[in-house]
Amino acid sequence: MIDKVDDNLETFSWTEHRVLVGEGKGGYLSLPAEYQFLPRFGEAKVVPFGLAKMDNGEILLLGAAKTDRTTFQNGEETVAAISGDGGATWSDYQAIGYGRPVMLTDLGGGTLSYNDGGLMAESGSSLCFSHDYGRTWSERVPLAKAPDGKDFCSEGNPLVDRDAQGHATRIGWTGQTFPDNFSFDKAICGCVRWSNDGGRTWENHSWPDAWKWQDMYEGVTYDRGCGEGAMVRAANGWIIAAIRTDMLGKYIKYHYDNFEGTGISISKDDGATWSPVEHLLEAGRMHANLLRLPNDDLVMTVIRRLDIRGGKLASYRRGCDAFVSHDHGQTWNLDRMYILDDWSYNNPAQWYECVSGHLYSTSLGDGSVLTAYGHYPNGGVLIKWRP
Repeated sequence: MIDKVDDNLETFSWTEHRVLVGEGKGGYLSLPAEYQFLPRFGEAKVVPFGLAKMDNGEILLLGAAKTDRTTFQNGEETVAAISGDGGATWSDYQAIGYGRPVMLTDLGGGTLSYNDGGLMAESGSSLCFSHDYGRTWSERVPLAKAPDGKDFCSEGNPLVDRDAQGHATRIGWTGQTFPDNFSFDKAICGCVRWSNDGGRTWENHSWPDAWKWQDMYEGVTYDRGCGEGAMVRAANGWIIAAIRTDMLGKYIKYHYDNFEGTGISISKDDGATWSPVEHLLEAGRMHANLLRLPNDDLVMTVIRRLDIRGGKLASYRRGCDAFVSHDHGQTWNLDRMYILDDWSYNNPAQWYECVSGHLYSTSLGDGSVLTAYGHYPNGGVLIKWRP
């Protein structure tokens, strides 16, 4: 008979985990990491959409919980939690709004912002601001539309240039507008824009021609584009964009965005022009996040909705992966991929069903990375690892 329960058994925090990394010859090495499932918001699972390591040492987490207490924004509430111990434990969630909190941006000095809803917003969306390290979110500014009057839709992480005190001086977003009567055989209109006042106003909006491409399948040529994504400034001053690419022609018949991919484009003139998109991950991996480590390596984390490699389904594994560039984004270690989380799933009725999605990563400043992603059967996952 057990007459006393160890309190430690009820304190859910980090547990041991292993991250696999390709060794370049087809095998994998196993590296130590830490892992935890996100707490629930009442009975609702929480899918993470943002992380920020703030200049007071705390970490802010933003997520979405499908409580169905609202009839709009897909029935999702925006929740926030704060950790003061590197992500080991978290404050109780605070409900701060509705919708999916995308494009979380630490503007420095306790000011942060996020976009409340992104693609799920029915009639435009707002940029929400906190001025007290994420405790309250009292300021909301309508998010400016694209110059053609269409909604500018984003998800990923922004580029943030800072002054010597760590305050944001310029931010850049990648995003997309949709063509009229959109369907998957039409090209997404990938775009980029810039703000010098934390996102209240925007300038230099462009749809780079370099982000347009074509694919031929069964004798039909499809115009293709790129959309949402991430940007980071490399140590040499270049701007690296990891952007979500339209699906190849052979996947259009499925009418499902799990078949989209991830491409890399580089600007060497501060965003004025861009290199043609390098199709790094052709299908199944998207929701890229980019960050620069203290040693100036670049890390790109992506969701693995489908493990498609070499033009075919390579495995049933779902989860999230990462890639590292040691040369300012010019090349990436595809044969040395990091498998951050890995679990098998199959639905015979719809083998390409979406069961994982959305992520955000932040540098902890000591060479380690905190990654949060949507593990739909369980809600959300946090992984602390070191490239």
